[in-house]
Amino acid sequence: MPGAPTVAIARGAVACLLLLSAALTSANPAGASTSAVACGDVLTTNTTLTDDLTCPGGALTIGANDVDLDLNGHTITGSGTGNGLLVAGRRGTTVRNGTITGFAYGIYVDFGGTVLTATDVRLLAPVDVWRGTVTFTGTRRDACLLSGIRLIDGLLTADRCTVTGQTVLVRSSGSTIRDSALTGGSLTVSATDRSVFTGNVFDAFPMGLSNDSRRNLVKTNVFKNSPTAGLGANETFLPQDANTIEYNVFTGNDIGLHSSSMLKHLIVRKNVFNGNKTVGIFVENPWGTNRAGPDPVSDNVFVGNGHNPSGLVDRLGQTVQGGIHLTSRAALTPPVTLRNNVGTGNAGHLIWAPPGTVADGGGNQGPCGPTPNPDLTCW
Repeated sequence: MPGAPTVAIARGAVACLLLLSAALTSANPAGASTSAVACGDVLTTNTTLTDDLTCPGGALTIGANDVDLDLNGHTITGSGTGNGLLVAGRRGTTVRNGTITGFAYGIYVDFGGTVLTATDVRLLAPVDVWRGTVTFTGTRRDACLLSGIRLIDGLLTADRCTVTGQTVLVRSSGSTIRDSALTGGSLTVSATDRSVFTGNVFDAFPMGLSNDSRRNLVKTNVFKNSPTAGLGANETFLPQDANTIEYNVFTGNDIGLHSSSMLKHLIVRKNVFNGNKTVGIFVENPWGTNRAGPDPVSDNVFVGNGHNPSGLVDRLGQTVQGGIHLTSRAALTPPVTLRNNVGTGNAGHLIWAPPGTVADGGGNQGPCGPTPNPDLTCW
């Protein structure tokens, strides 16, 4: 039939064009930027980097809600000043798959209501968060890197990350750090309620819980190789506010756990203290007032602690060494309850606790001192 081949060719071309259009739409979803990104840009649509970016000052700012920034394996590099990414008052920001380095702050979050999620982002500059909610996750621990965090009046979730440098959480209730490796820095938690720290390895990375932090859970972590205390935890003011420290391993620290307020409303149970150089647990009452609460130190295991002591001497002149060492300038009402703490191979005593400072809950196994001590029976 005359003209039929031409019609067939035209129809085939249209089909090819439709397939090509569908492929392009799939590769570049609606709203995604395909143009080059430049230093100082304010991003208001989904954006994918096509090249590395080097900036003399600040790099990028998120200028709308629900913006996705795909670093696409690239690196944003600064010259030591400014912010790699600024997010202020924007919700639904996501950042993924790349590296930000060389800035005063890798990510700077400022303004209430900001919500940001970063996945597989290596931040080689600190994160600073004021009044925002931030989540950092990694498909592997080495894919999510945080080089120091300061978070005030906000919420942090860090899951499967590597954390280095100084990390400070202030008024950060409900935060979570889990399944992460923390090394070469420290974690300080202040005025924070109901946060959870679980499944982490703290390697030369001591953690401190201040006395205005309440109902936090520190569970199934490893605290190791700290030249000071692996974990420092102080009192809370009401029994219902007690922090709980349980099922952790403390190994190779100078002191495993240190409390300077006689464990008032602090629950320490079912932990293992192994090979800490000076002592497993050191508890002191430097004020000479009755500050202890009834919450027990129970069911902990102490193995091989105190064999390389630092020479620490308590306020009563007694050398600190062994499993548990308590000291106070005055008798405590109520005293600290010790129950079912056991150990072997510790230098010094399993438990050292002057009369008037402890109550015997039974089941403590190992040498105790000083003797005689009517308040404590060990066998």
